[in-house]
Amino acid sequence: MFILVKALPLSLGTFWRYLILLPFLGIGMVFFSLFSIIPVVGLLVPGMISVWLMIVGLRCALAARGRAQPMSWGTVLTACFFFSIIFLCVGYGVRLMRAGFLWAVTAAGIQIEPFGLFAGLLGASPYWSGFLVAFLAPVAITSAAFAVPLTAAAASSGREGWDYKAFTGFGRGVIGLSIVMAVWMFSGHMFSFFGEVVMASGLVIATILALVNGESLPFQTDLAPWTALRGTLIMTWASSWYFATAVLTWEDHIAKTAASRVRQHDRLVSKPDEIRALRLSRMRKTDK
Repeated sequence: MFILVKALPLSLGTFWRYLILLPFLGIGMVFFSLFSIIPVVGLLVPGMISVWLMIVGLRCALAARGRAQPMSWGTVLTACFFFSIIFLCVGYGVRLMRAGFLWAVTAAGIQIEPFGLFAGLLGASPYWSGFLVAFLAPVAITSAAFAVPLTAAAASSGREGWDYKAFTGFGRGVIGLSIVMAVWMFSGHMFSFFGEVVMASGLVIATILALVNGESLPFQTDLAPWTALRGTLIMTWASSWYFATAVLTWEDHIAKTAASRVRQHDRLVSKPDEIRALRLSRMRKTDK
């Protein structure tokens, strides 16, 4: 939880980098989506796009942390392909969990109301907000559990390649990262259905079309509540907070792993000395 707070300053440095890239990510997302029409391979395309967007965001946080390095697209593509297979398999389990949750809710006599869920997303109903959190918890927890492994892939996606340790740090910081995801969802309100990449791309396209046609912008330019611009900016910052938290959690995992290796090495080094001392002690007792 402390890392969650510690990541707040880093989220600001991540925010402006990620914000600049959003329109380009939207273009890339549309382009890569075209490959989903390919038989069999197309099943992995949505997952690969999601992993790619995550890696780009995580690299923004790594750059803000001073860990920038050249990117190898071949390595990134390999990581996206590898994790998309994992997410495809895990996704079936998550869907089963959600189906079980819906079955339990229905069996308890609770009727699911679409307007109630929408009110919960807007924060207008604590009851439905809690219901929505419970319904989306398996997805949020699963995504958060892979945040540190994805950060490791993003950090090693330079020219030196990736070591394929896909589950290194799996589950680290899952609680804090899930909290950030909840902040992202409720702060974005109805716009969280689309995400900041789609919303930012839409706002940019709408601005360009308005300027070309000499018309006024079709959205509010102030930061009043419930506006598209405000929702997009807050979601962008919340995602930046998520990326920053993942990077700091990954660094903490690396530090603890290194310290554990040092302690293990010290124990192995000290064993011969301990054995030698024990032998000398036994020899002295024998002489007596």
